[in-house]
Amino acid sequence: MYFALARRDRRAFFRERSQRLLIPLLFGVTVLVPPMVYLEKLYIGETSQSFWPFYAGYFFSGIYPAGNLSWHHFWFVAYLYLFCVFGWTLLSRLRSAHGHAVVTGWIARYCLNSYGIYLFVLPLLVFEIVLRPMFPGFRDLIHDWASFSHWFLIFIAGFVFAGHRILLDTACRLRMISLLGGILTSGLLFTQFWVSETRHLHPFADNQIDVLRFLWFCVLRMTNAGFWILCCVGFAARYLNRPSQVLSYLNQAVYPVFCLHLTVLVGLEYLILPLDWSVTEKYLLITSLAVVLLLIMYQLIRPFKTLGYLLGIKPHSPERHSVSFLSSPKPSSNDRRLL
Repeated sequence: MYFALARRDRRAFFRERSQRLLIPLLFGVTVLVPPMVYLEKLYIGETSQSFWPFYAGYFFSGIYPAGNLSWHHFWFVAYLYLFCVFGWTLLSRLRSAHGHAVVTGWIARYCLNSYGIYLFVLPLLVFEIVLRPMFPGFRDLIHDWASFSHWFLIFIAGFVFAGHRILLDTACRLRMISLLGGILTSGLLFTQFWVSETRHLHPFADNQIDVLRFLWFCVLRMTNAGFWILCCVGFAARYLNRPSQVLSYLNQAVYPVFCLHLTVLVGLEYLILPLDWSVTEKYLLITSLAVVLLLIMYQLIRPFKTLGYLLGIKPHSPERHSVSFLSSPKPSSNDRRLL
């Protein structure tokens, strides 16, 4: 969004976002998700129909999992579009000269001294504590405002990072601390809150509500998210922030691969899970085959503009190969003065 806003007005921006997000969302829900639901229902014995009779009633059988209609992993695309809609006014102001100067001042005051960059976790923690008890996290938007809110804040944080190179440099400098913090908080979460019966992290032991335990769970969960985000950004800023044809290729591939990946995985699982192999062997075969098949599918799809359009592939542009990953601008003289 940061770079898109530099060369598009409001109308052009939302036209481009609608094409890149809403069209793949519609294509995914109507074409890519139904085979997944069908194979699952077939595998667990909830249907014995062939696919086309199943598909004919797909849109009228109720909402998954009780029914069949679902957006599965395309919830992420829907949420991302809403982030763009809700964030337009705020992010346009942040990108203005005045907004840029204000944010630069905040960075100088709070983020550059020792470990102030980790303070971005605090608003995440507030939203988590206030909203999570009411919205546990089912990905239907209506009952997911805790997750929606903290992902929206992370989305805004990414916008700010893109516009302030000094934040990338700071994340790079602290990358090992972020890595160690991520490992530590992950270990604490799994040793203290993992429930083996449900295979989930849960803040309440034996369904007994404990306010202090819940608060500690929220602190660990949000600091864990913050550490891993800054770890990934820091290592990317150190090792990936350079022109690369490989990165340009993968950057083009990541969205269509995202759209296709779960359909491919479910199809492979349906074929491989019944085999009399160990779990490890099945896991390795499914994941390795999925990577190979997805990259082959992407390569086959690229020449077809219509199919690429449905999967959100950007039109080919030769100048993209000269653009580096995380290519945010270096601080201007005005930025350096404020910092």
